Amino acid sequence: MTDQVFGIDLGTTYSAIAFINDFGQPEVIRNRESEETTPSVVLFENETNFVVGKEAKNELLLHPDTTVSLIKRHMGTDFSRDFFGQTYPPEKISAIILKDLVDYAREGTGIESNKVVITVPAYFGIAEKEATRQAGEIAGLEVVGIVTEPVAAALSVDITGEQTKTLFVYDLGGGTFDCTIMQLSQGAIDVIVIDGKRVLGGADWDAKLFELINSKFIAQAGLLDDPTADEDFAQKLMTKVEDTKKSLSRKDRVGVTLSYGDTLEKVEVTRMEFEEATRTLVDETLEIVKRAFASAQAKKPDLVLDEVLLVGGSSRMPMIEASLENEMGWKLRKTDFDLAVAKGAAVYGGLSGPVPTPDPVPTPDPVSTPDEDRHRKIPRSFKIHNVLSRSLGVQYARENSAYPGGWEPFIGFEAHANDSLPNDWSFNAYTANDETTELGIHIFEQTSDVEHEAPTSNREVTPEGGAVLRNLPNLSKDSRIDFELHIDSEGKATLSVTEPSTKQRIQMEVSLSVLQKQEVEELRDDISRMTRRDG
Repeated sequence: MTDQVFGIDLGTTYSAIAFINDFGQPEVIRNRESEETTPSVVLFENETNFVVGKEAKNELLLHPDTTVSLIKRHMGTDFSRDFFGQTYPPEKISAIILKDLVDYAREGTGIESNKVVITVPAYFGIAEKEATRQAGEIAGLEVVGIVTEPVAAALSVDITGEQTKTLFVYDLGGGTFDCTIMQLSQGAIDVIVIDGKRVLGGADWDAKLFELINSKFIAQAGLLDDPTADEDFAQKLMTKVEDTKKSLSRKDRVGVTLSYGDTLEKVEVTRMEFEEATRTLVDETLEIVKRAFASAQAKKPDLVLDEVLLVGGSSRMPMIEASLENEMGWKLRKTDFDLAVAKGAAVYGGLSGPVPTPDPVPTPDPVSTPDEDRHRKIPRSFKIHNVLSRSLGVQYARENSAYPGGWEPFIGFEAHANDSLPNDWSFNAYTANDETTELGIHIFEQTSDVEHEAPTSNREVTPEGGAVLRNLPNLSKDSRIDFELHIDSEGKATLSVTEPSTKQRIQMEVSLSVLQKQEVEELRDDISRMTRRDG
């Protein structure tokens, strides 16, 4: 079967892949270890051999020079790592993870499809989304869609309701945090507001718990030095930290046995201690939640939330549910946590491909979700109306004697974060000088939490080589220039610039990427020659 579309949650700490099964339902595909999620960690053994997943994660501290994790936090940047004389940008490392997921998914299901939908955090900008798409291309995959993680999570739980619902999705993953407010109706999702933080997730809770357990061990054992300087001890502690965190979601206290030299101690950690150590992290998510909710109310003053979805493996921690209930007074609906996004990506892929007809189930499973949920058909006319994740603007200049040449550059934002997509904007600018024969056009994307006029506080997304409106007829100062900006449903922007008197016109697509087309092709060839070491 080649027309299936795999849905992939390319996560910061864990990834998952799903497909639409014979019942028309999203199903996560277990990996080689029969687990539903795979650590997003790659170990390079030489220039052609790699290991992905659990085994690579177990070597993370022991072999830091040949192992890489948390690469998602660097997507869309020029960050790179060198292994065995080869340079690996984030796209190439992510491609290795994607290829590994799909290779085993094909093997495990017998589905030979090359088509994938990959999820991204809702607040990812143009560069990060394009880097994710390129990672799929480098892996040799056909990326048929990029969908945001909160939308995917909503697709995984509810897509056919006749009544309109307003949902708040709180998505705390291993390395990123997203929150999204959307309206769900029959056949459509309308995103109202998105917000989040790129470097906030379960890995930060792990780091705090690592410090807490280590400090208690040092005090209890009466050590004079820090045992984490020993890589073997640090690796074992890191492994126990994740297990301890999971246990503290079920228990009030957990014992952790650690050995260092001749010292053997069992350290007890309570849930209260863990929550106190990570309180600032929880508060940070609550600040973003409140900011997103306020933005949504500004757009829709009569906004009332019907449901709040908890998504992402880190949302399992009791402190998250308790904080949202106490601070916001919300009733929460739990999802599949770290599986919901991959399932939703598979559903999204099914919107454009053939969908299996559900077979009747003679004996309902009493512990499963209701039949109408387990065997619902995906509506063929389903639409997703997204919002812009970050503001886009043009660089202008204004007179200011304090700047070289008497002109101060600044960014005038024309399309704002959380504007509805797809959308169109028309605006004008005026020449600053007489005898203007050409104009350089520079487009910038917001990178800070709020809009800031300074170019240095933003990221230029003008295509490589720049954009110049040429052959202008010696325009006088204050001559009008017309702009038309179109942004599609996935956030890709196209800007047209026209000089009215001569009809001179340029058009550019803002599809920013760190890698150029030739580099993508070269990296794809590199990946095709690499092999995964099994066993």
